[in-house]
Amino acid sequence: MNWRAKIALLILAGLIVLSCFAGSSARSVRNVTTEPAVSPSDFGGLVVLSGFRPIAVDLLWMRAEELARERRYYELLSLYNLITTIDPHFEAAWAYNSFNLAFRLSVLEDTPEQRWRWIREGLLYAIKGARKNPDSDQAAFAVAWIFYYSVPQDEYYISEVHADRLLNPQGKPVMELARLWGERAYEIKPHTIYVDWMLETIYRNYGLRASSREVKLRYLRRRLDIWSYVKKHKPQAAKKAIEKMSQIRAQIAQLAPSD
Repeated sequence: MNWRAKIALLILAGLIVLSCFAGSSARSVRNVTTEPAVSPSDFGGLVVLSGFRPIAVDLLWMRAEELARERRYYELLSLYNLITTIDPHFEAAWAYNSFNLAFRLSVLEDTPEQRWRWIREGLLYAIKGARKNPDSDQAAFAVAWIFYYSVPQDEYYISEVHADRLLNPQGKPVMELARLWGERAYEIKPHTIYVDWMLETIYRNYGLRASSREVKLRYLRRRLDIWSYVKKHKPQAAKKAIEKMSQIRAQIAQLAPSD
């Protein structure tokens, strides 16, 4: 092991000790916010200024994967925070930590109010990541995913989103927030196929609730566009896309025979 790797490991050891301590405190007081456990002027700043940021981030990420496998979610929260403090453009850490907050830690709580606190933190964290990484489909997808799959599960969450001007400055419906963030992720090219699947699902649900033929057609055509993109750019899902496109065209023909 060369000297550079040895120094990086020493730095990593210090970071892990701090993250574990922060995670232990989180379990005891359950008052964690998404602020980093250490600031850039502490260990994070040392890593950046010393030129060891890529090595330290890689090692921290490997440690985070270990904690995820061990389901040590509080320590994982602190470690993800460290990673995004050291490297604000590490897209996956923003997305994974928002999921850790909104889906893993929230379910450990007993009441809707307690669970909502974690879900809200996850949304705010993902939004912050998207703002710091405007070209990241992962961060925008994380916001859309939480809005679509977590918030609609409880009327209390829905009411909180409607009233929260940090999450929802214009007071839009939750499903519309999911759609807008999904569209934002979709416009970033290339993007993961999960963005296509989620956005297509949102428009399918919109279409099921649409009251007019014109609106149903608009949503069907948007779904057709999405599957056409999948067919062209995601060869692993081309067969599925062709099948879906055939089904959607048949539905369009029923509603608008002249198309």
